[in-house]
Amino acid sequence: MSSNKELLLKIGQVAKQLKISSKRIREYEKEGLIKPLRDKSNGYRLFDNFDIQRLVQLQQLIHKRGFTLSSLRYLVLKAPCWEIFPCDQIHICPAYKNPHSRCWELKLEEHSGCNCMGDCERCPVYTLRAIKTYPIFTQIPQ
Repeated sequence: MSSNKELLLKIGQVAKQLKISSKRIREYEKEGLIKPLRDKSNGYRLFDNFDIQRLVQLQQLIHKRGFTLSSLRYLVLKAPCWEIFPCDQIHICPAYKNPHSRCWELKLEEHSGCNCMGDCERCPVYTLRAIKTYPIFTQIPQ
């Protein structure tokens, strides 16, 4: 599971800690905004610090900034990851130096020492990668 032996919490524990419902957390997962680990023996969701920080940020974007789940999904697809999720190492991040590329693509291409706090496969920027987006406006008015 988690390679650094950090504490893993079940969904009820996370819900209580963050004062949100388990149902809401499952909605975030269904939308592709989080991807918690799973216990191989029973399938329970297990949340590490990476997931908890994502949940806190999602709650802030929803309650303080007025985003909906749909708009968050779109934001994750379009905005640079460091603008959505806190990052204290953007100065060495390949995605910061190449803002028009997807962070997970750069990590694969360059085999970079990307120091983001989690696995790409669990990050919303990666999990939502297959969703096609289209420009908001088809034409710029003259």
